[in-house]
Amino acid sequence: MEIEKKPVYQSPIGRIFEKFSRHTDITLVYGDPIEFENKKVLPVAKVKYIVGGGGGYSGETAITSVGQGEGGAGYISVRPLGVYEINSKTVKFKPAFDLKFISTLSLIFTFGLILLFTKNKRNSK
Repeated sequence: MEIEKKPVYQSPIGRIFEKFSRHTDITLVYGDPIEFENKKVLPVAKVKYIVGGGGGYSGETAITSVGQGEGGAGYISVRPLGVYEINSKTVKFKPAFDLKFISTLSLIFTFGLILLFTKNKRNSK
């Protein structure tokens, strides 16, 4: 009696994890260099990923069929950090978010709130 062979089941969770495990080098963080005018720009990102899964399997006999079950979840986050600007003389990192601009806006906002509250106190007396 010949037993019929069934194709081996490939988990979709396994395929996702395999894709990320192949890219364990810097290609997840650093993009391809972009030629621009007389310089190169190298994009940089912060990448976080979490993948988890589980499954079950019951052996097949001549009387019973195979039972399988699985589940999984994942989280992927890519946040741009900035770019490296490379020319023949220097390498500069330029952040995606200008911290000087953000801090200046927050100082102006804080100063405006202080003026508003002190004006209201003077008017209420």
